[in-house]
Amino acid sequence: MTHFTKLGLMAFMTALAVAPAAQADDMSAAKGPARLMALDLDGDGQITRVEAEDAHKARFDAADTDGSGTLSLVEMQAQAQARAAERAKQHFARLDANSDGQISPDERAGPKGDRIARMFKRHDANSDDVLDASELAKAKEHHAKKHGMKNGAKD
Repeated sequence: MTHFTKLGLMAFMTALAVAPAAQADDMSAAKGPARLMALDLDGDGQITRVEAEDAHKARFDAADTDGSGTLSLVEMQAQAQARAAERAKQHFARLDANSDGQISPDERAGPKGDRIARMFKRHDANSDDVLDASELAKAKEHHAKKHGMKNGAKD
């Protein structure tokens, strides 16, 4: 795949993955197909090119806070920080099981229990409490496969 083909594909996927400013909060909370369907602006169960383009333009326009028609680094950073803050707020709400505004170690571990113990149980093939190079390579491969990545990096 050429550099320009990758850039074109990235631009196309970016256009599909954006939502209009009015739906930005809903979309950031959605995952998988629900995130994509947030682009279905008229709710007919289909996403047209016009809907995807309108969503892309709305998100761009929302980020263009000075109305210049272009994005500065400061505007892009502000947009990224706002998205990160919203994701952190949602993640915090999921973890704060008792809604006390604090996350305890038990809440951080989540309903599935200790993440470290699960990681070692899954990847420490010889149960020596050490992840060696071979086990780490397999863990990386497992992670890449689980997250739709190739060679440890998103395509």
